[in-house]
Amino acid sequence: MKKPKTALVLFSGGRDSSAAAVELAKQGYMVRLYTCQNGSELSGPLGDSAPDIRHRELVKAFPNNIEAIRIIEDKSYLIRKLGIEKTNVEYVIYPLVLALATHSFAVRYCLNHKIKIMASGYSGHQSKKENKYIEQRNDFVNLTKKLLKEYGISYLTPVINKTELEVKDILEQQGISSNSLEIKSIFGGIPYDIKKSLGFWKASLPICKDFIKSSKQK
Repeated sequence: MKKPKTALVLFSGGRDSSAAAVELAKQGYMVRLYTCQNGSELSGPLGDSAPDIRHRELVKAFPNNIEAIRIIEDKSYLIRKLGIEKTNVEYVIYPLVLALATHSFAVRYCLNHKIKIMASGYSGHQSKKENKYIEQRNDFVNLTKKLLKEYGISYLTPVINKTELEVKDILEQQGISSNSLEIKSIFGGIPYDIKKSLGFWKASLPICKDFIKSSKQK
């Protein structure tokens, strides 16, 4: 029997990343959940955080396709490099800071564990909300795909074209809670200037690439 391909899913414990995990499990992938936090778990002291709760539900629904161990890494170092150190020096787009930091850490993990597929719960319905969720716009999703391709990693966005109701339905069909459990990022849902945002992305890539190169295992 052919061994299933492993897909690393960027996992906040929210509805969209959980639905992405469901869709890949249904397609036969071995799903490894990857939580990239900023200084603390997202968030709950006794296993009652959103990632903990939804991880248990996902494993119960797909015991053969969702790995029982969730990977947790702290991205605060790169957030400081990309965002805090640049504040008052240049135009900083904080949702892109979080997106670039998370994906850079995940690329490093994939390279060190020979994983060729990464996925996120980016969803079109988020990017259309008041035009604020810039990291989930198609143009920035394509920029992310381009970055990952440089490292031989395919980038999947299985719920990018799903509505909020469709995402909820994906979860409910598997007995997974569809209510909102996630804590909102303090940097999420803020206005942006698209031209300056593209400039920030371009200026940030060398920092991300240097981080990936310096931290890759020999």
